[in-house]
Amino acid sequence: MPKERIITAIDIGSTKISTIVSSVSDEKISVIGVSGNVPSKGISKGNVVDIDGAVEAISNSLERAERMAGVSISSAFVTVNGSHIETHNSHGVVAVSPHQSSEITPEDVSRVIEAAQAISLPSTREIIHVVPRDFVVDSQEGIKDPVGMSGVRLEVETDIIHGSATAMKNLVRCVSQVGVQVNELVYTGIASAEAVLNDTEKELGTLLVDIGGGTTSTIAYLEGSPIHSAALPIGGRLVTSDLAIGLRTRIEDSEKIKIKLSDKYSLQKTKKSRDDDFDISEFGLESESVPLPLLYKIIDARAEEIFRLIALEISKAGLTGKLPAGVVVTGGGALTAGVEKVIKTTLKVPVRIGVPKGVTGLIDDIQGPDASSGVGAVLYGAQLFRSGAHLFFDERRGKMGKGVVKIIEKFRSFLP
Repeated sequence: MPKERIITAIDIGSTKISTIVSSVSDEKISVIGVSGNVPSKGISKGNVVDIDGAVEAISNSLERAERMAGVSISSAFVTVNGSHIETHNSHGVVAVSPHQSSEITPEDVSRVIEAAQAISLPSTREIIHVVPRDFVVDSQEGIKDPVGMSGVRLEVETDIIHGSATAMKNLVRCVSQVGVQVNELVYTGIASAEAVLNDTEKELGTLLVDIGGGTTSTIAYLEGSPIHSAALPIGGRLVTSDLAIGLRTRIEDSEKIKIKLSDKYSLQKTKKSRDDDFDISEFGLESESVPLPLLYKIIDARAEEIFRLIALEISKAGLTGKLPAGVVVTGGGALTAGVEKVIKTTLKVPVRIGVPKGVTGLIDDIQGPDASSGVGAVLYGAQLFRSGAHLFFDERRGKMGKGVVKIIEKFRSFLP
């Protein structure tokens, strides 16, 4: 790998688009340019609904980041989310290639992972990630890295994350139209996990929840590897809408009120006291103040709905009671007033707000939960290039060609 390489991540959401440009070396990942949060256009619940609008917003975000970084962006890792994202656990098995040393090679690992990908998916679906969870060598289970071991039969348990081929092609088309090649699409849950989860949480069992504007992405980790993913078509924007309806105000003013309520809630927790009323006169409303309990009730009702749906997903995946590290909530919605209290009440598990870590440089604008997926996509790309896994793609986006063997190094990074 060159001494330094420019890695760019574009986080495309329903309410904002952000671009992060970083310089990656063996020692550190230094952010050299950020676009800030550019208002999203043409994206609804993670899906492209207006290509021209989406291209315009992506272009604006790229221009800001390029101007700050002083470089021209030619390729990027792009986040993908939406309710079309699904997960599937798959098993693969191959015979180890016979040779003199009788050792398992990276090529054998590559073959068994390819075998695990041989699942029956409709032509409208496309694989985004194939993440190995555990390997089995001649009936010996629980192996994280089989390379160098002796054996004749190699098996693997994988977590396959897949999505709508149409939705992903439209997303790639939008990025391509601004002259940027998509290195790889990265599921928002995977990206955010890279930025906010620690090894202990992944090993014990935890659920990452990334609450965006139009979608909520989740991914569960157990024994160091992802085992279940789901994306819900509901997010922080619905809280804003509920406040707008309750206060009979514009969406723009409602969003400002929501942010101010979140800041006020944090101050009240620090002071361990609550004011009875919230001043809304500055937003041009007829009333000068509204009872705070009423506003928090509106917010809590929508937050409870989100986490009841997440509880249902946990139950369907058979993970109830199996995630002792609790919930790590991130994304812009993590700043919503009272979200931690709602999670503890609804899911009855420990909870913390996840903020991104692992990068240096110009990080003043990317230290909040809303930057987790963008920072995580940079970390994801940095791991690929540090391992020498330069990607080669065939005509179908996301399908790995000649570089598949080198990807094994990336797979190892998912394991403890």
